[in-house]
Amino acid sequence: MKIQVDKDIHIELLVPAFAGRLYSLTNNNRAHLKQWLAWLDLVKTYEDTQTFIDTAVHQHNHNQATTFAIIYAGDLVGLAGFNQFDYQHKWGAIGYWLSASHAGKGVMTKVVQKLLEFGFVEHNLNKIEIRCAEQNHKSRAIPERLNFTYEATLRQCEWLYDRYVDHALYSMLASEYKLR
Repeated sequence: MKIQVDKDIHIELLVPAFAGRLYSLTNNNRAHLKQWLAWLDLVKTYEDTQTFIDTAVHQHNHNQATTFAIIYAGDLVGLAGFNQFDYQHKWGAIGYWLSASHAGKGVMTKVVQKLLEFGFVEHNLNKIEIRCAEQNHKSRAIPERLNFTYEATLRQCEWLYDRYVDHALYSMLASEYKLR
């Protein structure tokens, strides 16, 4: 599955063919990503990356989650997608990360905007959430720029290597999306 975002950006379903490029991208961005992503120490080898991708494929095939590779001008620059779907209650949770070299260029905002369409139109969701560390201002800027509603601070909900961090919870409803 390939979805065009704009003339330079598209997202593709994460599949095993991305393993080498994803492992390199993760390694090259370890210092950048470790500040806010607790899973980084779980991906130490190429085999760990393959296992992650296998899990992502399994989750997609069982309608539990969908992870996309972000391709900018032909290069893999990050991942984004739905970390969770709850079809009984018709909601999904978006997660994302981007290489340091592509941050601040509007890439992720455009990708998340496309994910909103994917979630509300293709999956008929009623609510889409984004959670990010409260102090991760770059990550928080994305739902704020896209007019998500700030719902709450989830106190000390994630252990980030040596401390607990609070999460900011944002959401958008299908009715709000349709008004855009």
